[in-house]
Amino acid sequence: MEYINFKTLSTKKYLVNITSNMLLNGMMSETEVELRWMLTLKEIGSHDYTFELITLDHRMVKADNMGYIEIHKVVSQLQKALNEITFTVDKQGTLLRVKNLEQIKERWEDVKAETIEYNKANTSLVELFKIQDEAFEKVGGVDAMVKAMEFFDIYLNNIYGRDFFGRIKKNIPNLFRSGLIPFALGYDGNKSPDAENIYTIKVDGYPNIVAENHLKDLYGGFPISDFDALKPVYLYNAQYNIDLLSGFIIDGEVNFSEAINDKFGGEVHYKIRLYE
Repeated sequence: MEYINFKTLSTKKYLVNITSNMLLNGMMSETEVELRWMLTLKEIGSHDYTFELITLDHRMVKADNMGYIEIHKVVSQLQKALNEITFTVDKQGTLLRVKNLEQIKERWEDVKAETIEYNKANTSLVELFKIQDEAFEKVGGVDAMVKAMEFFDIYLNNIYGRDFFGRIKKNIPNLFRSGLIPFALGYDGNKSPDAENIYTIKVDGYPNIVAENHLKDLYGGFPISDFDALKPVYLYNAQYNIDLLSGFIIDGEVNFSEAINDKFGGEVHYKIRLYE
């Protein structure tokens, strides 16, 4: 098969829709978040690519729980410093370096000062910003935050620069962000029968057995007493349509679900598409 590679310097705009439902202690809540990205491929090297990713919008479209709305406001503030990033990845999409590191740190100082000034009475928020501040100051801290962005998990997602014959290992964050679920991902790709220059990729996830001590790390904060009897079920799949002439994604979706027991679980669905 032909490796999927980026071939043209170009700018594309993407709409990313994230819908999720969470079962928390028997109560279901639903949220919908919308992202808009402007992605520019600035350089194609022998062994790497350099991109600029600008987050044009990050908004909560729907929420039936005021707690999620408040969390989203805080997260949006924390992520403002990362709204414009320039970075280099290898041909497989692994982050090599963030190129505008100093600009990001300067933007973080502005965001921090502005937010704390208007929220001095909110001691929890001030403390949260102190924790984030430590991450920005730590060596490799910004790189880690960039790697954790949705772009790497739902856009690049190990589909570039390699064959699809073997499975790859990937740790996927669980819905509650309390830890990582180990998966083996299998990839399958074929040219579209309807369009000559479109390549369709399907991804199926096969969760590895999660040891009891890891289950306790994941769910120790939940009101769960019998970890011996806990048998969570994890599902993961994805599908993409790629423009073979440019290498850019036309549209795609990623789905993940986590069923812990009859009181805790949920699912999240990502849909991504080009827009003008």
